[in-house]
Amino acid sequence: MINEIISNYKILSNIGSGGMGMVYLAQHTTLERYAAVKVLNPEYSGNKFFKDRFLNEATTLAKLNHPNIVVLYDFVESDGKLLIIMEYVEGETLDDIVKQNLYPNEKFVIRIMSQILDGLSYAHRENVVHRDIKPSNIIVGENEVSKILDFGIAKLTQSNVNLTKTGTRMGSVSYMSPEQILNKEVDSRSDIYSMGVTLYELFIGVNPYQEDSLSEYETQSKIINEPLDLSRPEIPQRLKQIIYKATAKDPAERYSSCEEFKIDLESAESLNHEKTDNTMKSSELIRKTRLISDIQNVEILDNRQKGSNQFLLMFFLIVAFIVFGATIFYFSSGGNESANVETEKIVSKTNPDTKIQIEKKAEDKVKENNNSKLDTEKEIIGNTVNNLLNSWQNMNVNGFFNNLTDDYHYESAGGVKRNYSERLNKAYEIFANNRFINITTSNMNIEVNGNYAEVRYRQKYSSTTVNESTTKKLFLRKENNRWKVYKELSGFE
Repeated sequence: MINEIISNYKILSNIGSGGMGMVYLAQHTTLERYAAVKVLNPEYSGNKFFKDRFLNEATTLAKLNHPNIVVLYDFVESDGKLLIIMEYVEGETLDDIVKQNLYPNEKFVIRIMSQILDGLSYAHRENVVHRDIKPSNIIVGENEVSKILDFGIAKLTQSNVNLTKTGTRMGSVSYMSPEQILNKEVDSRSDIYSMGVTLYELFIGVNPYQEDSLSEYETQSKIINEPLDLSRPEIPQRLKQIIYKATAKDPAERYSSCEEFKIDLESAESLNHEKTDNTMKSSELIRKTRLISDIQNVEILDNRQKGSNQFLLMFFLIVAFIVFGATIFYFSSGGNESANVETEKIVSKTNPDTKIQIEKKAEDKVKENNNSKLDTEKEIIGNTVNNLLNSWQNMNVNGFFNNLTDDYHYESAGGVKRNYSERLNKAYEIFANNRFINITTSNMNIEVNGNYAEVRYRQKYSSTTVNESTTKKLFLRKENNRWKVYKELSGFE
């Protein structure tokens, strides 16, 4: 596309790429204004799901006008290509800044975060939840002005947009809020959670949940169950409580708005400035006087402690001698027999039922832990099934087949059998002919046995050509700590 002219914009160079397409630097042929042109990959242009998501980004940006959000210039459909033309910001993403360790100090971090909170606060007032806040979607441009990028999966909370509904998990897993992982309804507090994780990363240098050794399942489990490690010395003490509140597992315990988040951030910065200013006002003479005084006080205290320690040592030696002598006298005068009698009394009083109760409590604790782990497994298995169904409903081929094993096979009560590749070909055929698919489920039951699970449920399925209700059985196994479907039965009671 280099040197091609589209809607008065000449494509100059490729400046980036993503999962959905490429981003080019362009210049208006008349106004000489630079722009960033985002082009949807041609293979996705005919896919309704990706096309709708791309259009969603354009329509979302069109209604937002804020200095900390990139500006939309135009949306163009030309020669089968879909393009978003938007403001070009020359700078570094926070992701690059973290990787290169370029951010200079705490003041810089708070200033950038405050700007993004301003932009998000405005978006939330316009009923837009970003849902994919992360360092790579925040760019720092000239004069350290930061802007939010990529509203591709943003949710319009008060509209009829049905691109991403409850039960559809989208976004970057390691920045997701627990409610996103669990496929629950999200609101502005999910963005606040992602901002808290981003703030943590700016000080630590890495995402707390983004470890090469972790599987996607383990990452999701950590986000749901484990708080951030706020004992890290890299995090300024006055900011730890702010990060803790922003990343609370329960949305009700987080900041209720970006404004609250920003107020606490700026208060922490003001406290830091005040502390620094007061220190600077102290004269060299005062510091020297305090130093001499401190040295003298330490010497006096040290001498006092030495005397006190000697007195305490002598006291404890006397007490120990008395106790030792009394013990010798007690046992030499028949106390040993009395002690044995008392011991026998204690043993005789030991109730076998008490031992049983203790053992039962230990067993109950083990069962409770196992049940908790089992509930977590069931919740994640349910999320896998929901993700599978939502991917099919949204005609997302990749999303659907990412949840299947290589030896997956399908069988219906009517005698239809398909292996993985046959199912894939059928999916493309169905998606090409059906413009609307709706799936509802009920009576879902999940049974887990080690690394294997069976899910049974009732399903209603409707499209432009089919309207049916049937029973479904999915058989899953855990591969590399991730649950996948290896067998699917349809219509078998």
